Amino acid sequence: MTQSQPLRLLTTPLRTALAFGLTALVLVQEIRGLYLHRAISAWLLGSPLFHGRALIVVNALLYAYICWLAFWLIRSTAERERLFIVGWLLGLVVWPLKILWPRSTVPVGYIGSFGIAVALFAALTLLLDNEPQKHV
Repeated sequence: MTQSQPLRLLTTPLRTALAFGLTALVLVQEIRGLYLHRAISAWLLGSPLFHGRALIVVNALLYAYICWLAFWLIRSTAERERLFIVGWLLGLVVWPLKILWPRSTVPVGYIGSFGIAVALFAALTLLLDNEPQKHV
């Protein structure tokens, strides 16, 4: 099988600057959230839409779909863009621990914040990179 060319998401300085700015904003919100512990539902879809077993099944299917999308997005990128995507998706992938093990809520928050910080530094290195990037 032939490997396709890696997907380039942050190809222009404008896209990279927007990714850096959005990631910085999300990191500030993540750090704020670590100190302001609010009771937020750990479910992707809350109880107004589904109840009981239907809620569990729909959330499990939605989580499986998100993991599948994350896998293919990470697999299709390369180098520092892959690190950027992994950082963004790290907190999302570990969120079911909040439901399965309620005492892990704070550590999962730290993991998500760490992932966003990694994504911020990856975006910064892409932004400061002087070599021109190819458009695909």
